[in-house]
Amino acid sequence: MTQARGAARRDEIVLAAAAEFDEVGYAAASLSSIAARLDRTKGAMSYHFSTKDSLAREVVERQYGQWGEVLERIRGDGYDGVDAMVLLSFIVAARFRDDVLVRAGIRLQHDAGLHDVKLPTPFVAWNAVLLELLTKAGASITMPPGLDLQGAAEVLVEAFTGLQQVAHRLTGARDIHARVERYWLLILPGLGVTDSEQLVTRCRAESRRY
Repeated sequence: MTQARGAARRDEIVLAAAAEFDEVGYAAASLSSIAARLDRTKGAMSYHFSTKDSLAREVVERQYGQWGEVLERIRGDGYDGVDAMVLLSFIVAARFRDDVLVRAGIRLQHDAGLHDVKLPTPFVAWNAVLLELLTKAGASITMPPGLDLQGAAEVLVEAFTGLQQVAHRLTGARDIHARVERYWLLILPGLGVTDSEQLVTRCRAESRRY
């Protein structure tokens, strides 16, 4: 098997696994059911992935891996602080709605705690990103005195995680951008942002480029 062909086959298996994990969760998924999506046998996948755990880890790691690239791109386009934070949320929301790999990675992070699957610890990286962006935002907006930025970053991540899950369960995330708008219009004034409606509208429109 050539290197390019092997990489393509691996990608194919990972996407099939993501679809299975997204639909039925970690416990109900099996190597056999994933192989069936590809019209192959379980043995045909063993060259790339010999266990369900290894497939779950690959899905989660790929889901995480894309966000560093997104952050680098939006920073390269000149976004920082609050603008970057709001823009990033719309990008994440769109990928959660449209990308099965993202949805599966997030579902697996929840399932891992129920089935003792060793996956990267969730939320820690996002807490760090939000803390960094909130810290930089303090140079351009007047935040409430004594605001706990670490705590604020964690609350933003916690609330956004819940937003995604509610949108997915109730509407298949079809209305997720409207939910993200509502989220920020409630939160931004409390952070000291005075033009929140204009900012949110602009970031929603600009997120389509990503």
